[in-house]
Amino acid sequence: MVKNGLNFMLFNKTAFVCVFFLYHQGFVFGQVFLGDGGRGIVIAVPSPVMQNPSPANNWIPQLFQDIITGDMARFSAMTVLDRRNEALTLAEQQLSANGNYSDENYIRMGNMTNSRYIVAGTINNISGRYHVNFRVNNTETNEIRASFNRQYGFDQIENGHAAKEVTFELLKGLGIALTAEGERQLLALQNTEVRSTVQLARGMAAARDDNIVDALSFLSGALNSDATREEANRNIQSFFGDIPTGSIRERANYAITQKAKWDKIFADVEIFLRGNLPVFIYDFSTVEDSINVRENRVTLTIRPGVKVIPNRAALFVYKTIWDNWSRIKTMPENGDWVNNVSIPRFGNVPPSGFSSVYRYNITIGLYDEYGDRIANSNVLPSMSIGISPYYDGRFSEEIQSQQRYYADSDFREISFYVPLDRITDTMTPRIERVLLEGSDISYQFMIMTVTEWQEWLAGQGR
Repeated sequence: MVKNGLNFMLFNKTAFVCVFFLYHQGFVFGQVFLGDGGRGIVIAVPSPVMQNPSPANNWIPQLFQDIITGDMARFSAMTVLDRRNEALTLAEQQLSANGNYSDENYIRMGNMTNSRYIVAGTINNISGRYHVNFRVNNTETNEIRASFNRQYGFDQIENGHAAKEVTFELLKGLGIALTAEGERQLLALQNTEVRSTVQLARGMAAARDDNIVDALSFLSGALNSDATREEANRNIQSFFGDIPTGSIRERANYAITQKAKWDKIFADVEIFLRGNLPVFIYDFSTVEDSINVRENRVTLTIRPGVKVIPNRAALFVYKTIWDNWSRIKTMPENGDWVNNVSIPRFGNVPPSGFSSVYRYNITIGLYDEYGDRIANSNVLPSMSIGISPYYDGRFSEEIQSQQRYYADSDFREISFYVPLDRITDTMTPRIERVLLEGSDISYQFMIMTVTEWQEWLAGQGR
């Protein structure tokens, strides 16, 4: 018994030593790096510089900054200062008004944030290719400890692949080695999380450009991830938090500013809804025919057909604006200006009850096996958005899941009348054009098959 007990104790002692060694090397207990992972190092990640930014890409620096800081914190033991760090924010504001930093600026930034290392980056779009350059500077010696230089297409920027490769190479240059599992996790694309990070960056960039409606649209997509939800909500609420001050002049300036602000919001959201509200889904899988010998033609009926449903992301923007307008217009301090705001009549046909109605004209062509159009058909689907009675500015409906809108909407079947002499063995229906009825403006509507719809829905996370 004693002998067995001694053997048991020796076994456990050996096991403890092995476990301690593996833990120290980062192999167990969820560790994703080897060694100490840079423990004790403080590194700051300011926003990279975007060369010649435009509204189409001015959100990219924040995307890189957020992904790099998040992954450095997760895949090392360093203390990582991100854009929400007050010392780093203050240093960025004081050292450069336009976001361009010199080597001296980076050294001063390190001193101001007590950071040993600074991640310095530039991104330049040249003929559709993004030239991505990053380095890690030692703020005490100005020595470059790690560097990265590569070109990417827009898709690789948007899906987070480029920023993740930057992080991997910079960590390696700093001497932080990942386990095989750590490397796999770092370079894996977390679609929902990255998509939400992109939407947050786009929303904040739109807000800086005073495009509140676009900002709301993007920020609504950032509500799908725990990593971005809180900041997205905080930014959304900041759009409607102005408070007037006491003097007559200050209140007058406030009223003028607020009227202009809400005039722009309502004008922008009307345009936004026209292009972003509808989602068109079609299914042309079943065809029935009816031959009319007397008229020498065939009637082809395609089922289920096509339907239009609201994009709940657009409804979120619409509801957020109406709910805040309802609150603001009842506040006594806003009585000087709210009744002078120009509120459009949403929709393109007379309201039905207390709903805004949008009607669309869809043209579907029928093509023979030679690619010639042999018939065409038009359907006029419509949808409504509810506003509560007396147009008091409150959204009368709770926003449903995207799947619920799909289930509650019916397909509209399509009929073609084809002369008998134009019938061929293979005939293909195609959606040729979708217009908001009464408008000749061609919007980039979302049009998809049922299969594409299901794939799109799976990626929305709601």
